[in-house]
Amino acid sequence: MLVVCIILVVIGLIGALLFLRKRGPAAAPDPRAAWPGPDHVTARPWPGTPPAAAAPPPKSADELARLAALAWIRAETLPEPRRQAITAVFKHVPRPPRLMQQLISQEFVNNASLEELGELIGSEPLVAAKVLATANSAMFGLANPVTGLNQAISTLGLITLRSLCLQYMLIKSFQADSPERQKLLTNVWNASTLASELTLKLARATGRPEPGRLVTLVVLSFLGRLATTATMPRGLLGSIAVGSFLDRTLQEQSSLGLSASEIGGLLMRDWDLPAALIDEVRRVDPTLTDADQGIDLALCYLCARLGEQLASGELKDLADFDLALSGSLDLHCLQSRLPEPAWQALAAALREPALCQAMQVMTRAVRSGANSSEASAAVAA
Repeated sequence: MLVVCIILVVIGLIGALLFLRKRGPAAAPDPRAAWPGPDHVTARPWPGTPPAAAAPPPKSADELARLAALAWIRAETLPEPRRQAITAVFKHVPRPPRLMQQLISQEFVNNASLEELGELIGSEPLVAAKVLATANSAMFGLANPVTGLNQAISTLGLITLRSLCLQYMLIKSFQADSPERQKLLTNVWNASTLASELTLKLARATGRPEPGRLVTLVVLSFLGRLATTATMPRGLLGSIAVGSFLDRTLQEQSSLGLSASEIGGLLMRDWDLPAALIDEVRRVDPTLTDADQGIDLALCYLCARLGEQLASGELKDLADFDLALSGSLDLHCLQSRLPEPAWQALAAALREPALCQAMQVMTRAVRSGANSSEASAAVAA
């Protein structure tokens, strides 16, 4: 009997060994099983999975309603007497020199050489002096001073120098009648300078085909703000100069009849600038509520708003900015397009350390007043 039991035990052990060999080695435990599942509030993704796109802070229903309520008033829709009354406000604004017509020409933008630009700028001694002064300011942080136009152009680049010329010619058309107004005009000048340089850097970083054209659009998009700041009654200065871009636009339309961008369009028509260029400039600011106009205009709009924030100190450092996480209602429309590749590339380029560092040098110079003397002189000239 004992022998039979031993035989049965041996047969059972042999059978178990054969069964385990047939199944193969035991599978290693799946480490994913240790991560909390969907029923856990602290569920985490499997390592290696790209993180989900960060969502911007939610906007309140009141904020979104205010944005949706903005109806852009176009100059051509105003009654003729009202439009003429607005235009009459600027009848004493000096026209910029003929040099401006040449600098905004698309043919010139695409084909001009450094020598040709130098000759053009040299034909306007005051503009040339301002360009050299800015090139040697802390804004660009040059290791060695530049002493001539050609040297300044070759050092800073044709597009940057052309942009500075356009800005000087614009602000030279407006004068300040009080320290308060002069300070506001200088702030617009500084915002335009930062915005145009950021436009150039972003356009190049994202491979946009015509960076010079985009810089032109940004510079000219500030014309209406310069004009309204220089001419509106003093009692309105404080109310319109502050707040978000949405608030400012609503206040301008309510108090002046048109937004600054539309007023700039009227002024550009009076200066006989090309109609196609005027139309494109007028489309920059309405990107606030319409991001379907394309990536180029969105880039211009974004740079204009960031230039204002950097100049005012609302944004301390471009490196602190993330388009995907911005809570600004002014950028809400742009954020809706971020899943698209071109817009992702734009948002990523804004976070490049080299670009942020270069813009921080310019921003610090602007805030410390490194450019205020040049801007003030241009305003007073």
